[in-house]
Amino acid sequence: MTIDWQSRYKTIRDLLADPNKLVRNATVHPRWIGRTGKFWYDRHSDEGREVRIVDAGTGDFATVTLAPFFVALETELKTRINSEYADLTNLDFTVDPVRAIFEFHGRIWSYLPDDDVLSDRGESAATQWAVAPDETTAVLVRDNDLWLRDGATGAERRLTTDGSETNAYASVPLAARAFRVAAGAPPEGLWSPDSRYFLTVQTDERHVPELALVDFVPGDGDGARPVIHTNRTSLPGDPKVTEFRVIAVEAETGRQIEARYPRLPAVRMNDTIFAGQLAWWSPDSKIAYFVDIERGEKAAHVVAFDIATGSTRVIFSEMADKALELGVNVYGPALVEHLPGTNEVIWYSERTGRGHLYLYDLETGDLRNSITRGDWQVRELLGVDTERREVRFLAGGLDENDPYLRQPCIASLDGQNLRVLSDEPGDHKVWRPREFSLTALRMLTGADTERVSGFSPDGRYFVETVAYVDRLPRSVLRARTGELLAELEVAENIGLPADWEWPESVTVLAADGETEVHGLLFKPVDFDPDSSYPVIDHIYGGPQVSWTPKAPFIDYVETSAYIDTAAFARLGAFALVLDGRGTANRERDFRQASYGAAHTASDIDDHIAGIRQLAERYPAMDLSRVGITGFSGGGYATALAALRRGEFFSVAVAGGGNYDQRLFWHGWGERYHGDYEAGHYREQAARTYAEGLTGKLLFVHGLNDWGCHPAGLFQLTQALIDADKDFDLILLPNAGHDMTGYGTRRRFDYFVTHLFGETPPRGVKMGSVLNEIIAAKIMANAAAPVTRETA
Repeated sequence: MTIDWQSRYKTIRDLLADPNKLVRNATVHPRWIGRTGKFWYDRHSDEGREVRIVDAGTGDFATVTLAPFFVALETELKTRINSEYADLTNLDFTVDPVRAIFEFHGRIWSYLPDDDVLSDRGESAATQWAVAPDETTAVLVRDNDLWLRDGATGAERRLTTDGSETNAYASVPLAARAFRVAAGAPPEGLWSPDSRYFLTVQTDERHVPELALVDFVPGDGDGARPVIHTNRTSLPGDPKVTEFRVIAVEAETGRQIEARYPRLPAVRMNDTIFAGQLAWWSPDSKIAYFVDIERGEKAAHVVAFDIATGSTRVIFSEMADKALELGVNVYGPALVEHLPGTNEVIWYSERTGRGHLYLYDLETGDLRNSITRGDWQVRELLGVDTERREVRFLAGGLDENDPYLRQPCIASLDGQNLRVLSDEPGDHKVWRPREFSLTALRMLTGADTERVSGFSPDGRYFVETVAYVDRLPRSVLRARTGELLAELEVAENIGLPADWEWPESVTVLAADGETEVHGLLFKPVDFDPDSSYPVIDHIYGGPQVSWTPKAPFIDYVETSAYIDTAAFARLGAFALVLDGRGTANRERDFRQASYGAAHTASDIDDHIAGIRQLAERYPAMDLSRVGITGFSGGGYATALAALRRGEFFSVAVAGGGNYDQRLFWHGWGERYHGDYEAGHYREQAARTYAEGLTGKLLFVHGLNDWGCHPAGLFQLTQALIDADKDFDLILLPNAGHDMTGYGTRRRFDYFVTHLFGETPPRGVKMGSVLNEIIAAKIMANAAAPVTRETA
């Protein structure tokens, strides 16, 4: 059969374009309007961008089209606006009458859609201010110091004077600071309830060594001289890592009260205690609490900090023989919730082998009771109803056929009366403020994600999206009892290929012959069971997540994994995504299977065992032509597969891999591979296995990648050169932690050449989706308008 590669590449290019142009209204992000029982969410129709305002009590809704907003802005500002990409930042609505409040081009605007009246409310404040509860003052980080702003007069004054880049106030470590600033994050800190004190940290990196990176094509590319950039980064085994000094700053005087407690090491993903939601205040503002996670993350201590004296005491501790988890997703806040009215705290722990919630008394440190228990785990904490003494959460593992599917539940704080609120088939997503999955929404739309919440403020209603891998998701409104009140959205296919085929959920046995592992299998385009097809394993080798998508089209990361895997099937291969042992979102033993052996996360032998079992079901799989590919942790796993299991994986494309954890943040390596010891850390380095390369291996890597430093790539390729091994290498001089459109196209070319034995087409340019969307939005949002005064 002659394959039209040009046509296949064009279909893949379109498939990998903006996911919002494939499926629309895939989920609902509710923003509740006070305590009215009404909420609004954004959606798309043939008329463009819309907002729907819903009365949860009746199910009635009104639709507001956003096009007139931009027409009114164009008239007022006398400038053209690209309404497809322009952001109405921090958009919010009030009702009776319907009024929109938003920020655009540095000003605050009010718009009455029924009357088509736009009002300029003045200059918008910097989004990075942290406003006190009484709204009289706010703090901001400027030039590494804290500044205080008077809410009434706008006057500003400096609260601290000794801040520096390497000893900054209210800031995350330098290794992660640029991302937090770009995301518009407020200062790292927490106001006391009485607005007198700002609890924060001073981030000390003066002792942390520099990590250098060379920009070979600086600026616009005209200059010939490379530029060296450095960033202080703590690495595994460093004698001293980034530390936080915990302080409370008195707003009126600038006086600092330092906690008399050892400085805290940066842990998790270089979090402060605030980003990790591991700090809170007592209601009377006399005691601040924080959680100290020791370096190596085998111990965590809840600490009380007396603001009057600076004294501290440990309330209770949790210990583990391997890295402990205080939440399921290390990128987001811990699953810890303070109950100020009763001075209790809800605490997440895997002490029984499953992730569950526990209730502690903060006066005594005593465990009152377990809130949840059983052969399943809490996946997300959605909130607490203090009046009803109930906690809301998403549970995983209640479905006997799939441990990853989530369901919304309520349980009493006394550990009784567990209720599943919605149990229809599928993966149930109920949004919660500040969760990591909303980061892309904030960056791509300017949305105020602090206000996104699936549950209403009074807990009477909730909105959920039920996702599926074999059909489009739907979003519904329910009462707290689980009663279905209204169907809000059924996602609409607006751009999937006409001959789109849904994947199949698969369950196979791991290499131990006992443990079930789960994945998704896409069949090749134009599948004929009597023909023969290669296999492409799309892998991610990180222990911190599960990779198999359960909620495609509603979560950016899961959508990318899903669509990228589908693209390999459109190439003409069986395409598999699978979670081997040593990955997250299941029982503790499954996750910890790779602890102390980071190179075994998503165990490659489980992938091989699974593919062999699938070939028995699908004889059309040609096991003499098995390829593997992945990016970041997936690039690392891909390289290891090529070096250690080359007899099975004959073609591999590794993108942006963290090929040696000794070059990644100390908290990552020490959390997942264990305490540093030179011989122990050599075991995880891909270059250790360079002698094992037998097949075809392509590396694709951005030279400006701070996340997975190019040094790891070069040390690996030097080891391959020393071993006299042939490999292929594509360097992307201007790219960071990104495959780019060029790298994506070359990955497909490599498989066509070496897995299919054919010649790739020419003239089909792939895009770099996220970068192109961001570039378009920057243009739309940064254009300088012609103001009334200068028009």
